[in-house]
Amino acid sequence: MHRAWCWVMAVTILGVGAVQVRAADKKMVPEEGAVEVMLLLQPSVCKELNLSPDKRQKIETFADGQWKKAQALANLDEQQRDQQFQSMTKENERFVGEVLSKDQKKRLDQIILQTAGLLCVTRPHVAHELKLSEEQKKRAAQMQQEARDEMEALIHQTSDEQKDAKLRELRETSRKRLMELLTDDQETKWKELTGAPFKGEIRFAEAKTTATK
Repeated sequence: MHRAWCWVMAVTILGVGAVQVRAADKKMVPEEGAVEVMLLLQPSVCKELNLSPDKRQKIETFADGQWKKAQALANLDEQQRDQQFQSMTKENERFVGEVLSKDQKKRLDQIILQTAGLLCVTRPHVAHELKLSEEQKKRAAQMQQEARDEMEALIHQTSDEQKDAKLRELRETSRKRLMELLTDDQETKWKELTGAPFKGEIRFAEAKTTATK
């Protein structure tokens, strides 16, 4: 699996911030919308949303196309790349809105908050709902960086089983960091935003086939 796609998958599972290839210090895929698409590649999420085989195929085809677009942008300068990423972000958001029903989109949003909470907490609409202070936003950014640093070494491991086990540990650490960030009232609001617990497994290896086509 290409390292950039590994990064997206890890970000999806951990919720730790911008999707980047650290060695090159370049964005390879747009974060906004990418997490949604990556989660829709997970069988457990498809089952939770009761997606039809036809919708699952559409998602796989779309994700594969977006990955190929991202690969093609690697050699562009930063301004051109950012412009293309903005376009891809809109494509991601439009696709998710079209392929899912209103209820499916609502549940996906809840699953995203549950699986990528530390990432999502700084998104403007979530931060607004939680009424995060400027100090909390700064602390959240620091926590995201800590988790990102911890994840970097993990990407180089060769065993998918090792990745899955370690990612579960780091995901729990990220969850604890998020809870430390929020006040009691904010935790109550967070539970309201996240809905019923999602009990499905999010696995690193599930997106490999699509990512390497």
